[in-house]
Amino acid sequence: MQGDYRRLVNHHMLDSATNYECYKGLYSSLESANYHEIAYALNRQFGEGGLYRDIPLYNFVDNHDVNRVASNLKKPAHLYPLYLLLFTMPGAPSIYYGSEWGLEARRTFHSDRALRPQLDLSRMAGQTAHPRLAGDIARLASLRASLPALRHGDYRQLSVAPQQFAFARFTAQEHVVVLLNAAEAPVGMEVKVPANFSAAVDLLDGDERFTLQQGRLKVEQVPACWGRVLKLA
Repeated sequence: MQGDYRRLVNHHMLDSATNYECYKGLYSSLESANYHEIAYALNRQFGEGGLYRDIPLYNFVDNHDVNRVASNLKKPAHLYPLYLLLFTMPGAPSIYYGSEWGLEARRTFHSDRALRPQLDLSRMAGQTAHPRLAGDIARLASLRASLPALRHGDYRQLSVAPQQFAFARFTAQEHVVVLLNAAEAPVGMEVKVPANFSAAVDLLDGDERFTLQQGRLKVEQVPACWGRVLKLA
């Protein structure tokens, strides 16, 4: 669905609607080295005064109607920051069957049958060109399930650059910072956070701990084509 999602998602009609407004930006911001594209859409939808702050939109990077996202990305490594954003942005993430293995397919002008193949699940894991992807998606799903702030917290943009993006998800009881790096090399990132916190723990990889100073979170290395999910304490 496109247009004003509130026409369908309300107490009298539907619980959610497909978030086509963010669909393209999720992958094209990686393709064009322009995180500003998806950052603008997220802020418009879920930032302070956002149109859909209280609506759990159905987020996706591919489905039965559009190209498999692995076919839209020139750099396969971008699948990893893509799914990291999908599972940490506001709304409900969805995975189209087979895409957890990086399955490729494009629709043509006359047919979309290639988007819906019959899969031998016992063979897919051994044939994929992305052996890490399914496991990383499972970890992201588990992390989202464990953090209420990622499931229904507010959203605040912290910083945006062509290949780096940072935002916060938070409730009254929990504050999480997401750092994304789409570049091919690790980078340092620094963002402003509430001054009442003194530390941050990376729950995504290794429980690495960072000390906050005067309301600033400084991370020397955010991994290439990946990111960090940090819970403030």
